[in-house]
Amino acid sequence: MWNVIICDGDEPEREQLMGFVRQYFEEKKKEAQVTGCMDWPELEGMVKQSLPDVVIVAQNSVDGLNTITSARLLSRKIIWFSDLDFGVQAYRLCVPYFSTKPVTYQKMEQALTRFFEVSPWLGKT
Repeated sequence: MWNVIICDGDEPEREQLMGFVRQYFEEKKKEAQVTGCMDWPELEGMVKQSLPDVVIVAQNSVDGLNTITSARLLSRKIIWFSDLDFGVQAYRLCVPYFSTKPVTYQKMEQALTRFFEVSPWLGKT
């Protein structure tokens, strides 16, 4: 089972993203546990309890950048969406996928598909 955490301080947006991720895994006929959190301290606590396979950070502006830099040990497991273009920073931090908001199902599908293509070390099928 895949363990996915979505970090987004905007609760309605977080719920929508969780729905997109669940839909993606259902279409792929794979099981996933999808949970959400608001910020880095909450994400850090969740990561200590169980190491996620994928972390999706969808925080706006500098909040997202701060979460990404705080989560450096997870950098290769992160998909990052932001209202600002942090593409260069994402590249420097080895984040496998970055895109700007708004997040549609198509963007989420593309992000997850690309993530799994560049992360063969995950080893799950």
